[in-house]
Amino acid sequence: MADEVETEVQDQEVETQDEKLMFTQSELDSLIDKRSAKALETAKSKWDEEKQEAITKAEQLAKMSAADRKEAEDKAKTEAFNKREQELNMREYRYEAKHQLEEVGLPDTMVDMVLSDNAEITKNNINTLNDLVNKHVEATVNERLKGSEPKSGQNAGVGSAMAQALGIK
Repeated sequence: MADEVETEVQDQEVETQDEKLMFTQSELDSLIDKRSAKALETAKSKWDEEKQEAITKAEQLAKMSAADRKEAEDKAKTEAFNKREQELNMREYRYEAKHQLEEVGLPDTMVDMVLSDNAEITKNNINTLNDLVNKHVEATVNERLKGSEPKSGQNAGVGSAMAQALGIK
């Protein structure tokens, strides 16, 4: 009896749109093991590729002369430096873009819509977006303000009926 209760407690439910699927603990463990094994296999293949690339690079460096090796190392350092500099520039552009969005009254969550790898292009994107939003807001406000105009004589009819009832005409 206790085993049945324990098994029922260990059962896991996965809800789909129209039906419920019930899994026993062993079935759930099996699914988790399969997914974990697949994730580990993917990670291992990625690590193996990276290791093979490093080995290939080391073999190439070993075959080079001292001057060629120094040149290749300098080139790799320059590439890494340029990549890091680009990442820092993008971080700075993102910060500046958020600030500019706030200045024009747009939410800073729109930063990904306007961000570019060039500060001038980003600024132009912000101005264009701001113009589009302002035009849309203005059009929406004008549309809502139009409404229906009062019919002519509608208020006059009320006033004349009252005047007639009072005997004032």
